[in-house]
Amino acid sequence: MRSPLHRLVARVTVVGLLASAVTLLLVHDTGAIAPLPTEGWLSWASGWKLMLVCFVLTALGDAVAVRVRHGEETEELTLFEAACVVDVLVLPSHWALVIPVAATVLVSTLRRRGPVKILFNGSNLAAAVAVLVLAVHALADPGDGVTLLTVAAVTVGMLGLTAVNLVALSRVLAVVGGDDAARVVRDGWKLSLVMAIGTVALGGTAVTLASAAPALLPFALMPAAALTFAFKAAAQESEERERSAQLLGLSQVLAGGLEAEEMLEAFLQVTRQAFGVDVVEAVLDQATGVPVAVVDDRVEGPFHRVATLAEQDLLRRSAFLGSRVLRDDVPRPWRSALSSPLESEGRQIGIVLLGSVDKHRNLGARELTLLTSLASALSVALRGAADLRKLVDERHKLKTVVDQSSDGILVLDGDGVVQLWSPALSRLTGQDEPSALGSPLSRLVTTSTEDGEVTDAFRAGAARLTPESPHATVELVLRRDDSEQRVVTCAHSGVFDEEGQLVQDVVIVHDVTRERQVERMKADFIATVSHELRTPVTPIKGYADLLRRRGHVMSEEKRAECLEVISDRAAHLSRLVEDLLLASRISESGGRAKVEMAQEDLSALVHRAAGDFGDDNARITVEVPEAPVLVRCDPVRAIQVLTNLLGNALKYSSPGTPVTARVRLVDDRALVEVVDQGRGIPADQVEKVFEKFHRVEDPLVMTTGGTGLGLYIARQLTGAMGGELSCRSTLNVGSVFTLSLQQAAPVEPPATVPAPRQSGREGVPAA
Repeated sequence: MRSPLHRLVARVTVVGLLASAVTLLLVHDTGAIAPLPTEGWLSWASGWKLMLVCFVLTALGDAVAVRVRHGEETEELTLFEAACVVDVLVLPSHWALVIPVAATVLVSTLRRRGPVKILFNGSNLAAAVAVLVLAVHALADPGDGVTLLTVAAVTVGMLGLTAVNLVALSRVLAVVGGDDAARVVRDGWKLSLVMAIGTVALGGTAVTLASAAPALLPFALMPAAALTFAFKAAAQESEERERSAQLLGLSQVLAGGLEAEEMLEAFLQVTRQAFGVDVVEAVLDQATGVPVAVVDDRVEGPFHRVATLAEQDLLRRSAFLGSRVLRDDVPRPWRSALSSPLESEGRQIGIVLLGSVDKHRNLGARELTLLTSLASALSVALRGAADLRKLVDERHKLKTVVDQSSDGILVLDGDGVVQLWSPALSRLTGQDEPSALGSPLSRLVTTSTEDGEVTDAFRAGAARLTPESPHATVELVLRRDDSEQRVVTCAHSGVFDEEGQLVQDVVIVHDVTRERQVERMKADFIATVSHELRTPVTPIKGYADLLRRRGHVMSEEKRAECLEVISDRAAHLSRLVEDLLLASRISESGGRAKVEMAQEDLSALVHRAAGDFGDDNARITVEVPEAPVLVRCDPVRAIQVLTNLLGNALKYSSPGTPVTARVRLVDDRALVEVVDQGRGIPADQVEKVFEKFHRVEDPLVMTTGGTGLGLYIARQLTGAMGGELSCRSTLNVGSVFTLSLQQAAPVEPPATVPAPRQSGREGVPAA
């Protein structure tokens, strides 16, 4: 499939051929409009000599060009059109149509332009010159000379030629460079109009002088020089305008906050377009000074490669020579080049190289001055990009620390307004980050001292901060919106200005609720154990002392009673010590108690546990199935668990209140439900009763004894036996503790095997 450019060239070729053919048919072989005089020193200029001179002048007019860039494309302004005016006035129509096309094809070939471009230029010129020839020979007659009608005819023809060239140029720029064809026409028609009129004046003046005053013909070069100067001024103005637009885009690139690599590639691309060169390179150093990479921007696009030896040499010398125009050391195949160093914080980090392979494009001091400024701006931008990258990395690290920290991190300004609110604080306080940022801390949280006095969380810490002592820690009780209370320690670190005013307060909030609970539990445990140990020890000591002093005068019944009390209290003391040791062993083994499993009748175990309560046994009602309920358990530990449940039910129930121990079967599980009608347990503490040392009662006003280990040990023992221990309770109504164990399948008695018959004599088998 042909490309859009090839299709455009094909259409222009067809138009050029048709225009030339139509012109030849309409004009025929007419003579010159303003033939040169046959007398005088120009008498020789006739026939083939005149055609040769016109061909040479037309070729020179096309070769001497002023280059004007349009983005990536370049337009050449020449005296070719003025030569065409001379050709159409002094040559016959068919030669005026052929010679300009032949001259431009020759010049394009000598410049080694591509076949497609040669074909396009020739075809486009054939169509444009055909319009010129047709207009001139249609409005003026051969032999009229340079009259007013001739000037008008040439002007109309030149406007047509210029219009054809401008339209063709706009189409090429639209296909190759992506420009808007209509915009190109709007931007170029004024310059094209001036050029058309100027070339008519220049060509007409030259022909008039040649006819009327041949001696003045050399002075026709003065308008040509003036027109060339005007061309160059227009080209320079266009280039400066385009370069200003490119540099404006470059300033946006450098200030755009891009990554260093993206910024460098964009800089090179815009710089190449702004200077109109073929290659822009950035040779970069590492911190060690070893050149490792080149970002090379060409018309084809940027790519990365390893620096050549010549580029490494330029990099080393640039550190001493600075910005310069390269003369003898221009890298091949460049015709001219510039070099400018890139420096950051007093250290050279690389160089920028501009190169052109076009012999008509000379890079000099003017371009070097601009390149030096751009290189300095690039160095600053690269340093800024590196600093920004470091800041982003540090911010990311800091954000990761803040987000992942288990402690709350809070930053306040001098008035206590929140500037930073970490996720841990959201979990601790129940306030999300969006609603917290920008709000005073006092509106977000409600805090009080340990004594219950309401206080401002910010002022409580800020009041202790001074420039001499900018660190302080306070402990507060935080009340959430859901009424849950948390004990927190707030470590304040103040930042003060030169006048000693607090401008920022960084607070680390640590939740110590658990620690305070553990400390209280320890204190409660010590108080409880001390009380529990003192309870049996006191009667043991008292009765032992009584027996020592008066035992010999006591009756047998009295001594037996004293010994019974001592034995009972010693057993109580033994159970207490056993509970402590067992709880310690369970903790050391990772929460797993040691049990010895066997198959037992759960109903029998319940009866045995209930029978151990003596006088209180009358309060216990046992409801069990008639058939045995076989379970897998450790019988000793199972009785210990049941005893604990029954004892708690009796302890926390009013005297005389019944307690029921009920055995039920649910699927493959056997359940023992111990039901009491006691004070019950608050809903928020139902699961906490199974924790170590937890007591529902306040130890300072408790009315029952105990260490808070019984239910903890009971649940651990139940879990070790493969069972479950749960509780449901209603405050002031009663509680139901449920022990669930796995049922065991009945064991089949072994089958009886008949003994072999024996004979009458020992050792002789029966027949």
